[in-house]
Amino acid sequence: MGGSMAMWSGFSSFFSIWQICILQISPFFIAYMVGQYLVAPEEQQNNPDVGRWVILPSLSYTVGFSLFYSLLIASGLDISRVLISNIGSLKLIAGIIILLAALHILLNRRIAFLGSRHTPAFMITFSLLIGICFALIYSPCITPTLSKIMGLASQKETAVEGWYLALLYGLGISMALVLITMAIILLARKRPFVRKNIQPLRIVCGLILMIPALLNITGLMRHYKALVLGFLV
Repeated sequence: MGGSMAMWSGFSSFFSIWQICILQISPFFIAYMVGQYLVAPEEQQNNPDVGRWVILPSLSYTVGFSLFYSLLIASGLDISRVLISNIGSLKLIAGIIILLAALHILLNRRIAFLGSRHTPAFMITFSLLIGICFALIYSPCITPTLSKIMGLASQKETAVEGWYLALLYGLGISMALVLITMAIILLARKRPFVRKNIQPLRIVCGLILMIPALLNITGLMRHYKALVLGFLV
């Protein structure tokens, strides 16, 4: 299997029946990015240089998600076994970080300190962390392509090759999600409805982002996955 096929399989899975599984993270990433964008100063939301608030953080998320997604797939690597053996604690930490992101969206305009720290550099750094967190909480469905990759990644002799293919597969998933999210933001940002309802939309985004945070903190995320996968059977 080539790298381009692995990336395409990840990308195309977003637009197939496997999207049901990706619902574990896709609505929450969209809520995160839209919420963080709406928290930005309004005069900068319409700035032609909006890419600083949307594109760069999205790319940062892609790096974090793809790297840790692939490490969790490549069970033949020593570092991956350490991550997998501590996945329960890591998911709890991920839930706490996602909760902080939700609170940042909800409270940013109410607490001056948070507002002064909301910059493109902050979004890029925090989006990298969110990408890692989403990789930790995501339990992927085993597509035919991913099954082959996992077979390679589980064997010590081919673990590096499997990790590389898993990295590209995760990159494909992230690229699809990022493109959809950026399109939503760029198409909606100048709509009168959005401009008139920035505060309510921020609150909605923050509350949506709280869902995976609380599910992971309480250990109930598996029930959400079972719910969305129920649509496949």
